[in-house]
Amino acid sequence: MERRFRKAALWSAAVVAMLAAVAPHSPAHALPQSDPSPQPSQRGMLDAMRRDLGLTPAQARTRLAQEAEAQHTSLAVRRALAVPPAGMWFDKQTGKLVVAVTNAADVRRVRAAGAVPKVVRHSRATLNGVVRQIAERAGRGVPGVTGWGVDERANGVVVRVDRAARTKRTAGFESAVRQVAVRSRVPVTVERSDQAPRQQSGTVVGGQRWMPGTEGICSIGFSVTGPGSYRGFLTAGHCTLKPDLPAYGKDGSLMGISNEGGAHSVNGHDGDFGLVTVNQPDWRLSSAVAGQGGSPVAVTGAQEGIVGTSVCHSGQTSGWRCGEITRTGQTVDYGTAVVNGLSFTNACSAAGDSGGSYVSQPGAPKAVGVHSGGGAATCKTGGDTVTIFQPIQEALEKWDLRLVTGTP
Repeated sequence: MERRFRKAALWSAAVVAMLAAVAPHSPAHALPQSDPSPQPSQRGMLDAMRRDLGLTPAQARTRLAQEAEAQHTSLAVRRALAVPPAGMWFDKQTGKLVVAVTNAADVRRVRAAGAVPKVVRHSRATLNGVVRQIAERAGRGVPGVTGWGVDERANGVVVRVDRAARTKRTAGFESAVRQVAVRSRVPVTVERSDQAPRQQSGTVVGGQRWMPGTEGICSIGFSVTGPGSYRGFLTAGHCTLKPDLPAYGKDGSLMGISNEGGAHSVNGHDGDFGLVTVNQPDWRLSSAVAGQGGSPVAVTGAQEGIVGTSVCHSGQTSGWRCGEITRTGQTVDYGTAVVNGLSFTNACSAAGDSGGSYVSQPGAPKAVGVHSGGGAATCKTGGDTVTIFQPIQEALEKWDLRLVTGTP
């Protein structure tokens, strides 16, 4: 383990040093034209991580090495266990991956894989069962209830409520949730805040943007290829609701078609992701991710987002913004759609970032997801920040897509 950690640390430090050599280009772009848009952030991904997480260069290198090791360990843990663990998260205090299990045999397997086991009472199947009961009681939505999901660190379930929108129905729902908790003996926390989530498309002009016809402005996620000679890019599903809209790039030139044929947009229980076809010869695909301003990074593959690990997102409004993944596998009620399987971070965001890229590990960046939404707090206003992304793997699998990757 010590040898692998030393290798990871040296590798991360060396690769991060090479980031400045990556030539600036967008995930999919045309011939360069003047862009008078404001530039809110000129920082690259690593600089943004240091700024937003409050790290020195040495601390950033150490943490990235530890997180790279945790990602490798998580794969070993999943192979070693017969069923999914009750929870899994990165502990930034110890620099280790923590895995919640329910029996002594799995404790031994987790320790042998290089992670830290934590014995808990409730299995993942039990927690998921409670989540299903809550979803059944929520039905098509309850006023003030903005979502729910597993709380891995607490070995329980969390229900999120917008206190400003609570009604008598909300109180009745909370009472029903408490009854579920009593019967199942699973802790269920009601988390109240003033940060009602919203899907963040908008009319903000900025950097790496794309426009679905006249429907607004969103951000490019990741360039992809598909069966035959298909070319396109992933973005948010709520940016691609209408079929066969012309898709325009940040310079206003035609890129291709949004939601071609009407079968390439998901915005509901199955997720929030969409596909834009790039069919104009002047546009080429790239592995690069670069926010509005700042240095780009070349995506080298995809990976699962683990609670506690750092992540950075790139959007046309906010540029590079970084934070930590706080929850995974969450259901969010946006008011316009109830979406399952989303992940939360505390990186700030704003309207127009929808569809933008979530990336981990600046040394060898991996695609983690595309931006779905966030609360009322933005990078300018401050406050308790909640941002939400759609994990990348569902979209790749649904349409048999491959990321366009490069070398860091």
